[in-house]
Amino acid sequence: MSAKKTKRLPLLFFTCTTALLSPGLAIGGAGDGASTYGLGPMNAGTALAFSPFASNSWSVYYNPAAMARSPEGELGVIVQYGDQELRAKSLGGTDPLERENDILSDTSSELLLIGFKSRVAGISSIDKPIYFGLNVGVDQYTSNLLPYQANTSQKGQFLRYESQPLYLAFGGAISNVLRGVDVGASARLTLQAKANLEAVSDLGGNTDSEKLSLEASPSLSPALGINIRSGEMFCGTSECMPFGMDKMELALFWRGESSYEVSVDANVVVPGVIPEPGLSLALSTIDTYQPEVLGAAILLPVGKFELTAGIERHNWSALESEFADDTIRDQANLAFDDITIPRIGVSYQWSESLKLFAGAALEDSPLKSSRSQDVNYLDTDKKVFGLGASYRLSSAPIIDMPLELSFAYQYQMLDEADFELTSINSSTDPAPYETVRADGEINVFSSSLSLKF
Repeated sequence: MSAKKTKRLPLLFFTCTTALLSPGLAIGGAGDGASTYGLGPMNAGTALAFSPFASNSWSVYYNPAAMARSPEGELGVIVQYGDQELRAKSLGGTDPLERENDILSDTSSELLLIGFKSRVAGISSIDKPIYFGLNVGVDQYTSNLLPYQANTSQKGQFLRYESQPLYLAFGGAISNVLRGVDVGASARLTLQAKANLEAVSDLGGNTDSEKLSLEASPSLSPALGINIRSGEMFCGTSECMPFGMDKMELALFWRGESSYEVSVDANVVVPGVIPEPGLSLALSTIDTYQPEVLGAAILLPVGKFELTAGIERHNWSALESEFADDTIRDQANLAFDDITIPRIGVSYQWSESLKLFAGAALEDSPLKSSRSQDVNYLDTDKKVFGLGASYRLSSAPIIDMPLELSFAYQYQMLDEADFELTSINSSTDPAPYETVRADGEINVFSSSLSLKF
């Protein structure tokens, strides 16, 4: 039996298993929201430009060393809403599909995230301040905890914005390991799910004597960070650097790659057609892939302003080998480029209570392929802009602790890019049956309420 035909056969028997793994479709969820949009108003509203320096609980994901920039603890809740319109305009072809409109997906996402950060005392002999942070996030306000999605598409599908598994990260930081130097480490939890199915079926797909098992094992993706306060490191308490550079900070950070993995082993007997020991079917796929990231950023306070600029290297090329072993996407021969993302941001302390912030970023598409057999991935370059504000109450009612409310808006403009759609089921195979022009726009609204202690 040919490999192409073998891939079609699992659809009948795989349905009951994938029903457990894919309860529904949502876009841009907790699993990839940290890198696609940013967690919380400060990150979303500055297009992640301030992520290496934000000392709140969300620094656990971006740069754990930043937790040591402030001794203040935090318990925060984020509610984030994303409205995406991803489009593919048909440019014609030898056998174009019938389309109602150009919109491939306009599904919204709703994220609920909880973060905690605190100074830890009495658990170590190290005579340095130590901090611990924890993040937990779910999509659709807890109604969709662990979905997976991996599929082929005739109309085309976007490489990103299509995943939303549970998000969990934790880590710690130590202040002043050397004079003016803070370090931190953290980990993000990912899962490897494995399903086994044994069944007897008729040609209509009706099964009996079923035996289905599902198990999941965790794995950790690490992150490291270093923050350097230049004036403190080189000058101590005096001022020895020109142009106000004593206040400049440098952040260096690294995040390892991560992905959620699913594998399914099925064995099916069809009496009179497929005798014992049956047909063995095996599928293995990944979801919510995040590439290895290496970045650096500087922060310069100027009066009431804080200016930041940074650059990140995202190593997407490693995804090629991952997809080569993916039984849903291996025939697509996908190729990826490593990309470099510049970010700039500014904040302004309007008053003792009110802070305004904004940022921008330019991100090239990592997808090198303009054609991917059956999978038909689409992805484009994009421009990201954000703005927001935070207001701090020095003493909240009843609890008598500082309370901070933040709001932000982010806009992503996806540039146009052309792709050729191909399918093994098309009469034109291996030639493309249609050319489409992909683009889109995304609006993100983020709000948070944080108790400081």
